[in-house]
Amino acid sequence: MRIFLNVLKNDFARTVCSKAFVFAALGLTVATFLTGMEELSYMTPENDLIYIYGIFQYLDFQLLYLLFAAIPGAALFCADWENRFIRFSAQRCSKRIYGVSKGIACFVSAVLVVVVSEWLDLMILRLWGFPAVNLESTIQALGAFDVIGYSEWVYLYFAAVIFIKACCAGAFAEFALWLSTKITNVFVTLAAPMLAYYVLNTLMMWLRMPSKFYPGMLSKGHSVFGGAGITTLVTCGIFAAFGVVFLVLFTRSCRSCLLYTSPSPRDMRRS
Repeated sequence: MRIFLNVLKNDFARTVCSKAFVFAALGLTVATFLTGMEELSYMTPENDLIYIYGIFQYLDFQLLYLLFAAIPGAALFCADWENRFIRFSAQRCSKRIYGVSKGIACFVSAVLVVVVSEWLDLMILRLWGFPAVNLESTIQALGAFDVIGYSEWVYLYFAAVIFIKACCAGAFAEFALWLSTKITNVFVTLAAPMLAYYVLNTLMMWLRMPSKFYPGMLSKGHSVFGGAGITTLVTCGIFAAFGVVFLVLFTRSCRSCLLYTSPSPRDMRRS
């Protein structure tokens, strides 16, 4: 356990406490406002954050959050592979610890990128002068979140939908991390979450599966499984399960890779 915690601490330092994380969070915020600036120019003080946030979810480049969320952690394996640091990892910790630690750091960093960026968006909009909620304006349907959305609990609504979106980003970042063990190319790895999201959503529509399980519906909090709390837990649970599956696959792939990359005596002397 001590070794695992030390490895996990180092991986968090490489992801959450890194320049890449700051770049991803701020870059996502900038990208959101750049793509939504035209819509914002038509907004009036009567439009509240709920309305604007809903508009932002349907911007042309809204899937960019999957790319930015993957930046800090999805390319960890690619970096270790290219720098040949993975050889030393085979001796410093077990293959399972290496894989699980990288998987957890990837998921958490992706979640935090979206959480930080989305709350920063809301903070900027609030400072811009838009109210959090305007009960006198046209009220849009929020599904399971109607009760808390248009009330004094409006920020709890934002916390729920942002966390759902963040878990979606974490799950697809986990997929990209696993794919990086098959194709060790950083650009392919970072593009993988958006491509997988689109393919999975299209495939489920083609198979005519229940719409509430489409990634597009789940990630926006539109799938209703009960009240606000139950819907949040179930939706995040689905994405967490998706992430766990690829964490297991990534760990197994790491064990296979590390099996054939054991350090040579010369490398061990250098370490």
